[in-house]
Amino acid sequence: MRKTMLLVGLTAALLAGCDNKPATMPMPEVNDTNCQIETIRKIEDKAARETFAGLCSRRSPTGGSIAPTEKPMNWLELADPKDQKGARP
Repeated sequence: MRKTMLLVGLTAALLAGCDNKPATMPMPEVNDTNCQIETIRKIEDKAARETFAGLCSRRSPTGGSIAPTEKPMNWLELADPKDQKGARP
């Protein structure tokens, strides 16, 4: 009985560290090549994929992302009521 308990305990201790999932891959470097949609879709871990996509979207304008607007305009200033049809003076 004692040998059986020792064997069961030893087996449980050895198998406790086993996991069926492989080790996660490191996140690729954020650059023009890796920030393509095809490359992002290859990342299997959903959390890592979302984090990487967020980092790609926040790259600097010199890195290929969308540059900030130099002269932002208000839509209300663009729509002059005098220019619209049916507007009353």
